[in-house]
Amino acid sequence: MKNNLLITGMAFALTLTIQKRIHAQSLSPQVIASAGGYQSNSAGSLSFTIGETNTQTLSSATHMLTQGFQQPFEINLLNVKAYLQGYYIGSGQMGDVLLNQGVYANPSLDADTLQVELREANAPHNLVFQRNVILKQDGSLSVRGMGVIGQSYYLVIRHRNHIASWSTNPILINTLTQYDFSTAANQVYGDNQREVESGIFAFYTGDINQDGVVDGLDYNDWENDSNNFAGGYFSTDLNGDGIVDGLDFIYWEENSNNFVGAISP
Repeated sequence: MKNNLLITGMAFALTLTIQKRIHAQSLSPQVIASAGGYQSNSAGSLSFTIGETNTQTLSSATHMLTQGFQQPFEINLLNVKAYLQGYYIGSGQMGDVLLNQGVYANPSLDADTLQVELREANAPHNLVFQRNVILKQDGSLSVRGMGVIGQSYYLVIRHRNHIASWSTNPILINTLTQYDFSTAANQVYGDNQREVESGIFAFYTGDINQDGVVDGLDYNDWENDSNNFAGGYFSTDLNGDGIVDGLDFIYWEENSNNFVGAISP
């Protein structure tokens, strides 16, 4: 009899949760427990609570309290501003690269896809969160649910032909966290940015093979695609105009001559 009541109670709680989602209500779950913890690595995360001995669901028009069931951490929002040197066209804007390279059929506000990482504040700075995110042409990107509120991480941005760039220091994750790489060279670890316009800074381009340095190996990739008149979604298209040609070589040559490479803690 007790088992039947427990199953009925769980089904009732599930029904209420589904109904709330259908009616598009937004919940911010919180957990009150006598013990618990949170563990994570590059493959995933595990959160748990201990101490709830009874199961009961109470609800109103705006809230739900479920005792005895693990609930997720509050979803946070990370807003980032960053520019890519090769794609920057001026006035705080990058080109419509996904259209130029044939990924999109129509104009959009998107520039390209980035990989956003959060890494532990202490050495060896293990990867704890990773997400692919669309970077807008105005340099903005947003990602939800990365990081644990109250914890600090290095923020790392990777792109298919630009130098991987780290935040200068670990950043504290709150319900709303903002970080702007573009305001100064020293917003990136090691001051490792290029000023593309007065007061606007961008990540260096030219790391085509993503080995952390702009060098002759990247040139070999560019030369091969250029000789084959490549056009489309190619990492060797450093300026994002859809064609691999001498305009891309100009970016590679400058950054190679200046020994540009990734700098990390």
